[in-house]
Amino acid sequence: MRDLRRWICVFGLALPIGAAAQTDESFVGCGQTELRFSNTLIEFVGANPASAGVGDRRISHWYLEDLGGLYVGAFDVITTVLGGDQDMGHYVRVDGSLAFPNGDIFVATTTSIADAADTYRSGEAQQVYDWAVTGGTGDFANASGMVSVTVPEKHQAHLDNRPIKLDVRC
Repeated sequence: MRDLRRWICVFGLALPIGAAAQTDESFVGCGQTELRFSNTLIEFVGANPASAGVGDRRISHWYLEDLGGLYVGAFDVITTVLGGDQDMGHYVRVDGSLAFPNGDIFVATTTSIADAADTYRSGEAQQVYDWAVTGGTGDFANASGMVSVTVPEKHQAHLDNRPIKLDVRC
């Protein structure tokens, strides 16, 4: 009788939760996926707030949505200045973590940006950054592949509704 009550409790609770998850949420899996992202936080952390130097960082937090507008996860990014200056541009390392309910994907790249201290500008008009998938957790435990982020030129719209493409092999 005890096993029967446990089975009814577990099975009875699992059906409503599973049904709600299918109608109210969108999940990202392995393969090719196109999402949209919006910045909720972009902050420069450095010794001199007006000028970026070696070791200074930009920290970003982005919300991820599917093309239908459903929230699917978050993308946290740390950009570390490796060299350069605000006149000639900065050479940076970018590390990120895409967090989804079914696991995380870790990405990294090195690139140059115009001025690491200017949080309203990341690149030139419609620049695409390709990041290597370096691993993951959960469903993405053995992940590899690429993540491509499109960054438009400097202005407020730079912060909202930008495309991101995942090509993840698991």
